[in-house]
Amino acid sequence: MGKPAEEKSRKKKFVKSLSSMFVQSPAGGGSGSDTEARMLGPRTMGARKMRMGGGSPDGAQTPMSPTTPLTALSKLLQGRKSFKKVRTAVTTGFATPEDKQRYVDQNKAVEFSFWRILVATAVLSSTLSFGIDQFTFVTGVFRERFTTFTNWTGLAGIIVQDVILVIIARLVVRTTMECEGSGFPEMKAMLFGTILDNYLTVRVLLIKAFGLAMMLAAGLPVGKEGPNCHMAACIARNLDRDFVAKRSRSAVGQNQITKLLLAACAVGVGATFSAPMGGVIFSMELMLPQVQDFTSYWGCFLAGISGSFVYEILRTWFAGATSLLPLISTDVLPGEGSTSKYPCLRMCLDIGLGIVCGFLGGHWIRMHDKCTKAFKGFRFRAKAPAAAPPAGNGSAQEPLLGGEEKKGMCATLAKPFRAIYNFQWRDLLICSMITVITSICAATFPLLHGRDQPVLMSKLFAKEMIINSEEWVVHPLGIGGTLFCCFLVKWFTTFMSLSMSMPTGVVAPTMIIGGFIGRCYAHFLPDFIADFMLQNEDGSPVTDEVKGAFYARFAILGAAAFCAAVCRAFAMAISVFEVLALPNSVLPLCSCTITAIFVANKVELPFFDKNLAGRGLGGIPALTFTDHADAPAFSIMRKIDVTTDCLYFKTRLFDMHELLKRKPKQEWFAVVRPLDDGEAVLVGSMLRHNVDRLISMLDPDGSRPETPVDLMDPELQRPSDGAAPLVDGCPPHVTPSTTVKEVYLVMKIAHGENVLYVTRDGCLLGEVTFRDLMSHQL
Repeated sequence: MGKPAEEKSRKKKFVKSLSSMFVQSPAGGGSGSDTEARMLGPRTMGARKMRMGGGSPDGAQTPMSPTTPLTALSKLLQGRKSFKKVRTAVTTGFATPEDKQRYVDQNKAVEFSFWRILVATAVLSSTLSFGIDQFTFVTGVFRERFTTFTNWTGLAGIIVQDVILVIIARLVVRTTMECEGSGFPEMKAMLFGTILDNYLTVRVLLIKAFGLAMMLAAGLPVGKEGPNCHMAACIARNLDRDFVAKRSRSAVGQNQITKLLLAACAVGVGATFSAPMGGVIFSMELMLPQVQDFTSYWGCFLAGISGSFVYEILRTWFAGATSLLPLISTDVLPGEGSTSKYPCLRMCLDIGLGIVCGFLGGHWIRMHDKCTKAFKGFRFRAKAPAAAPPAGNGSAQEPLLGGEEKKGMCATLAKPFRAIYNFQWRDLLICSMITVITSICAATFPLLHGRDQPVLMSKLFAKEMIINSEEWVVHPLGIGGTLFCCFLVKWFTTFMSLSMSMPTGVVAPTMIIGGFIGRCYAHFLPDFIADFMLQNEDGSPVTDEVKGAFYARFAILGAAAFCAAVCRAFAMAISVFEVLALPNSVLPLCSCTITAIFVANKVELPFFDKNLAGRGLGGIPALTFTDHADAPAFSIMRKIDVTTDCLYFKTRLFDMHELLKRKPKQEWFAVVRPLDDGEAVLVGSMLRHNVDRLISMLDPDGSRPETPVDLMDPELQRPSDGAAPLVDGCPPHVTPSTTVKEVYLVMKIAHGENVLYVTRDGCLLGEVTFRDLMSHQL
């Protein structure tokens, strides 16, 4: 017997078992269409006929519960997949030793595949990161030679080259909008919500890598840690598609995919700075609150260490060195520039720098947000908004870009040509102007001169910078004026470059801005303070090397503090210390970074969370960085009227149909047992399509609307034929005093539950949906 026949036989058996338990309509009550029309009325009869397949008045087939396709990223990430609740067959149990051994063997096979994919992802991702670095290093050396006003012809040629690189990158990236931006906000949203398959394709991987390499080769102040995390996730997604496809069919399996994505973040950050510990802390810190276990914790460490090791081996091998080379370095010796007879005063100076970095970091995020909106408004000024797709049209594409995407080989091949044909001159003008401004400003100041970001950071962290100031100072400005002007150039060009719709990262460029802030902070301190802090016990004068180390340490603190204020990640202090391995810097780094994060929290949201809040996902920042996470559940719940919004445990088909008609957009319905005092006890829940299915099964022709139904019948909660249950007899619920953060964690642990009921002493008060939680306004 084929599967259709078996399904039909099972359905008949299930309907027969249900019908035998429910009492039919009372005798003498009448039957047929006339009786039903008098009982339900014309509107209800019309809806019933459409549900049964009669269609709308114009003959079109209309479902009872029409759905509208999602057309925005926020709507997609706010809602999670409602996984079908199934149970094992009656003959399959877990009582025998064979059953236990089979279950253990299956888990071991899954774990082995997980670790295999993890290590392969670390190796391939770090290799790709090294390849991008090598390409940008070669172009950077060539660009640095000509980015100067002493050679006008060479400068003009370099500017033209940079503009061409950026325009080519923009034309390529425009064909795949999923490649735009850092990728870190999307990764964070996927870890909070649902997996976006169209963000993790091979096409996205290749185009993002190409766009990032072009941006870095053009000398724009962008980082690569965010794109590295995104590309590592793409690699993990496509290494074993069968593994990911099988895991994505259930909520438990999606948790395993989430662990892969979390480890990918550790690989991306660790391979960028050769700092595996900082990468692990950074990934876990920005993804809070999450449920961490042994696999996710050690998976992040294994991936971060493996990726950093492979990156360092490749970098050392190609450089011909005899030992592992650091990405950034400093020539400050242990204890140099930090030894002082007044450690408390030195700590106050470190905290003061943290206050400055936190304040400036929060306002830098605001300026970047305004610049992004201004650029976006300019680009789409002459472009009419796209019409929303009609309701009821399904979309096979991930509803990220809106509408429905054409499929097929011809459409795939024509997509790049169609994007280039739609020549948006405003978009290319913005990219060209930012590139020209960045190149001219870099040529103006010898300290910048088109240097790669790791080289510039090492220059800022060097004590010899002040001693050899004649090499980079602009004489009309002096040392302080040159440093301040370089700070302004990096401040403005960085947030303008990050405002372009291109693959960009924020960590490395903000560390450079922080390094300039630290240099300016130390330089503008009165000389007597530095001499007082660094005076020797024997009264001998302070040497230039000691004073240079004193300034360099403030540059190191500023780099960690400002970047931490922008990203709101304490891991920046760990990464800086891990890379430089500078003694006597742990406590200053910690105090300065903590202060910067505290001050920045009072000014603005973190950089990545500001992006999510602008997309309608304010719940993620609220859960991560605001006091809203500690608000009680009753403050965000939707109150439920138990008399009109719920199903009674003993009801009629007519009442069930009326509830569907009153609540056309509600997907979950609570099942309650009413009490004499007007309250009701929560005893179960039903999905909308299960309510519709039960009505169709018990009354297929719509002739018995008064049929009573007992929703607590065991046949509905555990069908004897092994089918999926229609009623969930144990819906997840919390107390009114449960915090919003705990509500999210309960939903996370509950494996895909999209609704959580709020009860007091078992009585239903309201509900919190995952969509409401993710879109909770700050």
